Amino acid sequence: MGLLQRLFLFKIFKTRKRNTRLITLLFGCAFFVGLHYILKWEAADSQAFFHNLDIKIPKNFVPVGIRERETFPSEGVPLIPKIIHQTWKDIHIPPEFEVWIKSWLEKHPDWEYWLWTDESARELIKDKYSHLLDMFDGYTEPIRRADALRYIVLYEYGGVYVDMDMEALSSLNPLILKYSCFIGQEPYEHPVIDTNFEQLLINALIGCRKGHPFIKLLVDNLLSFSIMWHYLDSTGPHFVTMIYRQFQSQNLLPADHKDGVYVAPSEYFYPTIDPAKLHYMFTRCSKESRLTKLQVKACINLKFKSVKENNYDPLSIAFANHHWFHTYLKNMLPSRRYKSIFDIVSRVKIYE
Repeated sequence: MGLLQRLFLFKIFKTRKRNTRLITLLFGCAFFVGLHYILKWEAADSQAFFHNLDIKIPKNFVPVGIRERETFPSEGVPLIPKIIHQTWKDIHIPPEFEVWIKSWLEKHPDWEYWLWTDESARELIKDKYSHLLDMFDGYTEPIRRADALRYIVLYEYGGVYVDMDMEALSSLNPLILKYSCFIGQEPYEHPVIDTNFEQLLINALIGCRKGHPFIKLLVDNLLSFSIMWHYLDSTGPHFVTMIYRQFQSQNLLPADHKDGVYVAPSEYFYPTIDPAKLHYMFTRCSKESRLTKLQVKACINLKFKSVKENNYDPLSIAFANHHWFHTYLKNMLPSRRYKSIFDIVSRVKIYE
């Protein structure tokens, strides 16, 4: 075979290889875009999702949950500083989050907005919590650092921490006029159907005054829990739930006490079911004989909400909505579409 023939075949091989890579890349992009919209559709249709569940709703069934907000003061001195805290690895924000970030600014025009990047987070811990720096650097997953950071920031400054996939639906001002510390819980059906456990606190939105004893207890326990294998137990919702129970057992305080903790109903911050759980929950609920009484009740609750005649509107009393983006499970690749936080929030503050 002559030199020209070999060069020609080599060129064809390289072209085919490049085309194969391009096709693979395009297929991958199409798959994830399709998955994204499927999940969005499922989120919007999550109520109707359980309508065909083969489980009977008892005549006198009383659904779990609330349909009206409690009474809040309309004026007074805020018990929590008017600061929104969010975290991201740097100042370049994925486009999916822009509209949700702006929702917090629109609903809270007189609040400060602070972004904590990996760099500024480490600076804060090095400056003021140096005894935790080795632990912070040693975390094997970014989600653990993000979790730990929110507790440290709230203890140091106070305010309200919110995940990037949280959308503000109304102002949190009523809450900060009544409570000095509040946290939400996952939808009732999540922990019950998963583990037969009635309450699981979630740390995607937490509001507390500076130096609150509950947040101090979270910070103080980070080191001892850092050895836990799973991030849920080390820094996440399981950790928060466990420390909350410990705090409550030691401090029998009403929720509106200056050192109390208010656990908000899931309808306030987490009114919708995680779309990633829909198929799993439907499958579990379809096998009624394998469920506990508590789990059967949760499944009936899901079906009750799906019946149009029951007029259940998950967003009717919500202060915020969690979009269950699961950022910590995604590989957020660099993109030209990413936007500087300074182009999204003109008044953003970053720790230096």
